[in-house]
Amino acid sequence: MTTRERLEKYLQDNGMFLDQAKSVMDLACSEIDNIVPGYTITWDQPAENYPDKMYSLWIHKLQPIALKWIDENAPEAWFRDMFKE
Repeated sequence: MTTRERLEKYLQDNGMFLDQAKSVMDLACSEIDNIVPGYTITWDQPAENYPDKMYSLWIHKLQPIALKWIDENAPEAWFRDMFKE
């Protein structure tokens, strides 16, 4: 599993279909990369290259991006509340 796939799995575990999770990650990758200026996350490398604490940080950044995507593309989705902070 890659770094990106691990975050896509988080989205799926909270109710999204794979295609929805991929759409959210397409938006989120650049925003998550901007957390640390000058550093680019290796999205296509093994997920275990990063510690679990990093995923906690990234998920915190990912949740509002997912919520915005849901509001724009699937506002009646049953899983909307899963992404509220």
